[in-house]
Amino acid sequence: MKMSALQKSLFASFLFFATMWFGGGLTRTAIGFDLFLPGTLDVKPFLAQEQINYSVRLMGVTAYYTIAGYVLSFLSALILIVSFKGSIKKRGWLFMAIFLYFIFCPYELYLAWLDLQLIFRINAIDFVHLLKDERLFTLFSLRFHPWMTAIGFLSLLSYITALLFLAWQPLNVHEKAEYSE
Repeated sequence: MKMSALQKSLFASFLFFATMWFGGGLTRTAIGFDLFLPGTLDVKPFLAQEQINYSVRLMGVTAYYTIAGYVLSFLSALILIVSFKGSIKKRGWLFMAIFLYFIFCPYELYLAWLDLQLIFRINAIDFVHLLKDERLFTLFSLRFHPWMTAIGFLSLLSYITALLFLAWQPLNVHEKAEYSE
């Protein structure tokens, strides 16, 4: 499949922003797993109040990059879909990659909404008193609820599969070559 200069630029920007979003998501997941006991919403008992506050603050700081990366990769993907409109029927791998990317869009937008609320709460509260605000801790706990982490793991598998489709490009429709004798 031959790509135009615009499509190449859009694809490069999509990859850049998706990498920023994906890396931010992994970082934030690691922070969450470092803060809570596995499989629960209980804060690890050996963490000091300052460590918990700093982890919550890091979640807010990394949310900026994660949200920006997802929104910009989403917009790049939408424009790419429009530009690849004629190729999608012939390229099954492209359709599957697009489908796997967009199927978890509601989940990612819900996470972005939670993260925006988290950012606003963190910026409105003094750093020392972060966990004394019950609404902030509720938002933070919603982000790492066991159901949310289960859906997050499924979305991670979906995105990895989409990347594999982009790399290997299976399900191509090959046009028959016409030979003239």
